[in-house]
Amino acid sequence: MPDSSAGKQQDAKAEFEFPIDNNPHTNYRHQEPWTALALDNLHGFAIQLACAGGSGAIAKTAVAPLERVKILLQVQQMSSLPQQQQYKGLWDALRRIPSREGGIAALYRGNGANVARLLPDVGFKFAVHDQFKLMFTPPDGSPLGVQEKMAAGAATGILRTLMFYPLDFSRTRLTADTTPAGQQRPFAGVASCLRHAWHQRGLRAWYQGMGMSLPGVVVYTSISFTAYDSLKQQLPADKASKEQWWYPFAKIGCGAAAGIAAQTASYPLDTLRRRLQVNGAPGTSLQYKGYLHCLRHMAQHKEGLLRQLFRGWGINCLKTAPGAAVQFVAYDLLRLAVTSIDPAGAVSPL
Repeated sequence: MPDSSAGKQQDAKAEFEFPIDNNPHTNYRHQEPWTALALDNLHGFAIQLACAGGSGAIAKTAVAPLERVKILLQVQQMSSLPQQQQYKGLWDALRRIPSREGGIAALYRGNGANVARLLPDVGFKFAVHDQFKLMFTPPDGSPLGVQEKMAAGAATGILRTLMFYPLDFSRTRLTADTTPAGQQRPFAGVASCLRHAWHQRGLRAWYQGMGMSLPGVVVYTSISFTAYDSLKQQLPADKASKEQWWYPFAKIGCGAAAGIAAQTASYPLDTLRRRLQVNGAPGTSLQYKGYLHCLRHMAQHKEGLLRQLFRGWGINCLKTAPGAAVQFVAYDLLRLAVTSIDPAGAVSPL
């Protein structure tokens, strides 16, 4: 008969078991200490965070010139630049920005702030998204359907926006700064940008434009997930197809198409958000009192409301597919580097 201590340990969750007292019918169940399990979970989380954050930083840096031109086209009508000096489009901006603002590095203005928010943003997504998925799991324990996944994604997106919006606000102002070379720029970085805004309007300044950001998150999440799920179902599901060289690229294409569809639907809200974020920044000659005032002013412009709301949309679509491809390749390279050291470290995003 096993002793009482062994009997109590038989009720514990086992990692492995072995006989004691040379009796094959008596098993001793060994339970890993909770500290060891916590360290294992933290180790896996750190590896996933490094791969996702690192690949995201590489992808955003790769398309940073396109992102900057897109934001400039969205908000430059608010700047104090004379109209004849404003950028006419992508190629005009890529040609003139380096000569006007001090070299190739000017094309990457604001990218540092964009990359700086990646790690906390990705970490928050990893930590919170699964909790929302549990929250929206059907009472009968069945797998999440389309509506539940959309709700979990939208809830995660809204909470992420609330927490990290000041970083996005400062990134927009840094990106939209068109100070010529040889003149002192109004902001040295994220901290000085946030300080300047705080002195203007306090905490409210950090959340300018958030009223357009929250519905934009819901629209983007809903459409991107639904479109991606529908497109992915058109791909072959057999094992042989999944092992083909083209299968990952087909999934990238599905993701890019879904992203373009979602960005198209939410782009007018993004334009309004960017304009409200830049509102009152140094170097702007136009002040909006709110969203309706912004819309009315845009409607009175000779270009018309619709064209202004979609300024930069083509550039936004242009950077989607390359950005997704670069992020996938960078993630896979980082994953291979990690698994060469720790074979159980990370899994492929596709």
